[in-house]
Amino acid sequence: MAKLPRRKCKVCSEWFHPAYPNVVWCCPEHGAILAMEEREKEKAKAEAKRIKAQHEAEKADRQRLAEKKQQVKPLIYFIKQAQQAFNEFIRYRDRHLPCISCGRHHEGQYHAGHFRTTGANPELRFDEDNVHKQCSPCNNHLSGNLIAYRPALISKIGQARFDVLMGPHELPKWKREDYIRIRDEYRAKLKAMKQEEAA
Repeated sequence: MAKLPRRKCKVCSEWFHPAYPNVVWCCPEHGAILAMEEREKEKAKAEAKRIKAQHEAEKADRQRLAEKKQQVKPLIYFIKQAQQAFNEFIRYRDRHLPCISCGRHHEGQYHAGHFRTTGANPELRFDEDNVHKQCSPCNNHLSGNLIAYRPALISKIGQARFDVLMGPHELPKWKREDYIRIRDEYRAKLKAMKQEEAA
């Protein structure tokens, strides 16, 4: 049988002529060392795999728990989330504009002021033509300052859109999923606007 080509020992890096084709060590002692190293590597791999599986199982448990928590939350929770996302979008959309009612810029707090109130017209809660940036004094202390709001609104959106806004509207039967969709939609719109401005 022809002599096998020389190989370098994986343990001591010395060159040797192997007795068999798959041998990668120069002596039995180094073979034992290599076998133990391989065993340790396999143990480490198995441990890493076990830890990864454990983390994934914990993550799945947390996700299931979060979903269960969402399921038991009352509808008002999702209404508030949708309203908050919508209001943030409106304030950002109108960020460079003055208060729709009094027409002034100031350092105070701004709201997303509804022209037709959510109490009397819940179907217009998320209508972008119905909601505009409004200062806190006009919204809170002057109950929306509607006398000044109306002409400014017509000037901003036009008479045709104002007439549509003032016309009859069907009351939608929003469910939890609808409020979640509205919340996510307005969060995405706000994010897109911010990214567009940053670009």
